[in-house]
Amino acid sequence: MIARLTEDSQKELLRGIDWFERISPGLGDRFESEFYKALNRIMDNPYLFPANHTGFRSCRLKRFTSVVYFRIDGDLIIIVGLFTSGEDETDLMVRR
Repeated sequence: MIARLTEDSQKELLRGIDWFERISPGLGDRFESEFYKALNRIMDNPYLFPANHTGFRSCRLKRFTSVVYFRIDGDLIIIVGLFTSGEDETDLMVRR
């Protein structure tokens, strides 16, 4: 399977990298690396992550309090959101 990030999820990834980098130099790079490790886990076995009531599946980053939300569309994995603990996830409901 291949993965595609939506425009929203791309913005959230870049915002997260920038935010963590401002906290400590190099932390943004580690956040980005953890995101891509999670993405690889998703691509290796997307059905390992059950769908919730929204229809989206979620995968937690291991070293950060962030969650990747995605859906499966045929052979395509669509990353619809990347949220860090404490962020408002309500607009996730309107994403596709």
